[in-house]
Formats: sequence, C-alpha cells, structure tokens
Amino acid sequence: MKFLLKGTITFNKNAEDAEEDIAKFVEEANKDILLKGVKEGHENEGAKITDWNIEGNELKLEIKSGSKVRSHDGLLRIKKPLTQLLGKKYHLGVRKIHIDTYQVTIPTGEGEYEINHQLVKELPQIEDFQIKDNYVIVTIKDMNESEIRKQGINRVIKHISTKKEEIKEENDENVAESRQMASGDPSENLEEKDLTFTVTKTTPGKIIARSPEFENYFEGDVTEKAIELGWIKTFPGRGQWFYGPQMTALQRAFEKVLIDDIIEKLGFDECLFPKLIPIPTMDKMRYLDGLPEGMYYCSAPKRDPEVFNKFKNELAINREVPMDLLKSGLKDPAYVLAAAQCEPFYEFLSHEVIDEKDLPIKFYDKSGWTYRWESGGAKGIDRVHEFQRIELVWIDKPKQTNEIRDATLELSHELATKLELEWYTEIGDDPFYLEGRKVESRGIEFPDVPKYEMRLKVPGQEKGVAVVSANVHGTHFTEGFSIREAHKHTLWTGCTGLGLTRWLFGFLAQKGFDENNWPEMIRTQYKKTKIPKILTWPQSKE
Repeated sequence: MKFLLKGTITFNKNAEDAEEDIAKFVEEANKDILLKGVKEGHENEGAKITDWNIEGNELKLEIKSGSKVRSHDGLLRIKKPLTQLLGKKYHLGVRKIHIDTYQVTIPTGEGEYEINHQLVKELPQIEDFQIKDNYVIVTIKDMNESEIRKQGINRVIKHISTKKEEIKEENDENVAESRQMASGDPSENLEEKDLTFTVTKTTPGKIIARSPEFENYFEGDVTEKAIELGWIKTFPGRGQWFYGPQMTALQRAFEKVLIDDIIEKLGFDECLFPKLIPIPTMDKMRYLDGLPEGMYYCSAPKRDPEVFNKFKNELAINREVPMDLLKSGLKDPAYVLAAAQCEPFYEFLSHEVIDEKDLPIKFYDKSGWTYRWESGGAKGIDRVHEFQRIELVWIDKPKQTNEIRDATLELSHELATKLELEWYTEIGDDPFYLEGRKVESRGIEFPDVPKYEMRLKVPGQEKGVAVVSANVHGTHFTEGFSIREAHKHTLWTGCTGLGLTRWLFGFLAQKGFDENNWPEMIRTQYKKTKIPKILTWPQSKE
C-alpha cells in the first residue's frame, strides 16, 4: 500500500522566522525519525516529507509513505521533536495537527487485496473512491489529532480490504459444500471469517459431552402451558414477561441449588453489579464493534423545563405521547442496559495492579436483569429481551483461568445429571466478546476454545436451550481495560453465565409442571404458592 497525506501543523504564532530551522528538521526527520523501525534497504516502506511550506502560523506538509511507517503515523512522530526544537529558540508551540486529505492506494492485482465495495459505499469516513486497473484509491478528509491517534484510518483500511493470500481455499469437499450452502452461489466472493472461527482451535458447534437419557414427563409448549396455568402473563414490552409467584418460586429453588452445587464449591464471592453501563465501557469491551444492534441504549433527559412543559401540555390536550417532543428533550445515548452482565467486573479492575500471589479474584452477581435486543428472534420464555441469570467472573494466570472455567462447566454437568435432566455441551460458535467481529489488530492472546455452551434438551426440538455459557477471554479485557500484574506476568479473565430463565424453561420442558415428577432436590427448595384470585385471569381453555 502507498499513502499520501496532505496536512497542517498549526503553531501558536507566526512561524516564518523559523523557516531555516524547519528546513533542517525536515531533512533530518526524513533520514531518522520517519525511518525508525524500517529495515535497511526497505526505506521505501518508511515515510518521507516530500513537500512543505510555511504560511503564517501554519506549516503545510505533504508526506508520502509505504506500509511500515504510514504517513499519518509519521505526522504524529514529528510533533514532539518539532515542538522541542522550536520551543526553546522561537517560543513556538504546536497548537494542533490536522489531516486535510489522505489518499491510500491499495493494490488489487494478483496476490494482493480484495476490496469490499459495499462497505466502501457505507463508511462515512471515505470521501472518494476510485477504481483503477490494478489498484484502488481511497480518499479520507478532515481528521483532527484525536481521530488520527485513535488509528481510525488503519481500521477503515482493515475493514474494507482483505489480503487474498489470507483467504485460503481448502480442498476439503465438505467445507466447499458448506460454503456453497451458506452463500447460495459458489461463485460469490468469500467474506472474511468471523473472529470466532479464526481463533477457535477446534470446530465450533462440535458436541464434546452429553448426559445419559432420563425420563421426560411433558409434551407441548412450555410457554403456552405456563400462561394457561397462570405462572406467567404477557407484558406489553416485546420479549418481556410478568413471572408470577409459582415461576418465581421455582427460579429461587434453582438459584439455591446452583449456588450450593457450583458457586459455593468454587469459592466465588457475591457482588452487586450495576446494570446501567456507560457506553465508553462497552467500547473498551469491543462490544460496539461486534454487536451494536443487540443492545438497549439509554438517554438522560436534558435540563430543559420548557421542552417538558410543552410535552406535558400536548399530552394533556391530545392524550397521545408526543414522541418528537420527548426526543428533543433527551440527551444523546450515554448508557446501555447490561447486555453481558460481566461488564462492571472489568471496569472495577480497570488500571489496577494485582500481585499474582493474591489471585484468583472470583466474583458473582445475581442482582438483576440482563437485556438483549433479539430483533425478530424473541419468542416464548426461552428467547427474551429481558432475562435473569447468575454471572460468574474471575481473573487469574492463563492456565488457572482455563481450569476455573472448566470447573464451572463440569459442576454444571454434575448438577444437571443429579436433576435427571438431559443435556449436551458443544464448542460455542458465538463468544459474546467476539460475536460479529471480523478483525483483531492488538496482538491479543486468545484461548484455544473461547466458549463452551451447555444446553438442556427440549423434547420435539432439534436444538436444546442454552443454560450455561462458559468463556475464557485471554488478554482481551486485561488489555482493553489496562489490568496489570505486579511482576508483568500475563493475566487472563473468564466468565460463566448460568441462565436462570433458561434453566427453568429446559427443566419444565422435560419434567413438566407437576411437582410429583420433579427431583427431590428441587421439591425441597420449592416454596409452594397460590395463584392470586382474579376473575378474568388466567383464562381457562375449557
């Protein structure tokens, strides 16, 4: 790739008197600063200031480069030494740096890059796009220093281009067939693989363990039966339910056995995690990179009584909620409702230093709801927008982190078998911290298997309901949140989600609603309750 940058360095005052020293600086920078990290004989892969001139307090620059020291990185490199040089003699300080136009030439010939033309059209950062015989030219304009330092340019390039040699055509006929089924047309260009399939060292979806067979006592739809019996009631919000006393009592019973048989045995300490998560925290998790469409966003109201007075007056007169007025009274979204439940753990440890002798740190949270926007996927009580679970989170050295994750999974297997529930566990194909993402450029360490998923069988359905998600994140969060070990040893994090709502669904799908068919350890924990007397609910089917 080739890069051509035209930019401006703005000083705090007129810099024309410093022209001679700036000329010497440019000459030296081209020989040293802009070639650092470039091997001898490969100088064309570094950066070079090819043109410059001073206009008042502005230094106009043209920087050309190859891929090793890209032009925008070269611009950042010269800021500090230029300030040090001119500050002492001329009392000149750099007020700001700015990219006016930036052209990136990407080769597309044999063995070069594939370009995703649809993404090029969609990305607002791209001002212009030209297609030539063996290359394309991408033009980006108007970037300030903050945007340059965030390396958005590199991510734009990575997002729209894939090195052809990285797309390997396997000879395995089964792989070729599966791709054809996925795309519908074997002639279509292959898309860059999801990170899950790049990172995972074995086949996602592969079943690695399963239970013996047990007797089932229920046939039918769990959600419909629960509605009929008055255990649950529909709620106006999509993907939400009102859980009555019976369902709540069953959840408390499961909560107790999960804590006794898994969490207490492994020595986790309970905490109360916030459920309103600031957007910058989600950004550090890279959740926004992968699944921004899967969350509920929250906005605080503006301090504008006039807008809300108008809102109240219009509501009083028309008896319809004036949504446009309401929107005008809200700030930009600043939070999301907890979508992973483990988010506060990484923020809690952010920028902290831990001595390995004090490891592991193991917390769990069972204090509230988790929220996911399932779009059209919400159905019944097995796939909802608002659900309850117990979240286990920990940090330790890599080997121990894997061992803790495996222990949470093994104890889950043992508990389900004691409850005479049929289950199976597979390699997860959607670790939440990788879901939807295509690239990772930070040199993160990943485990061989990022996620295991345990499912309870649902009679009559091909796929069981997921009740345990057991994850190891490698250094994804320790890097993202700057969590350090005192002796600079590597730390990994992990989390296991025990889906209470899903456990109830799978249990009822196999054992039904008659307590006499339930295992003793659930019956002894289940607190019997009565359905409230309401003349119009629940409605009998008879």
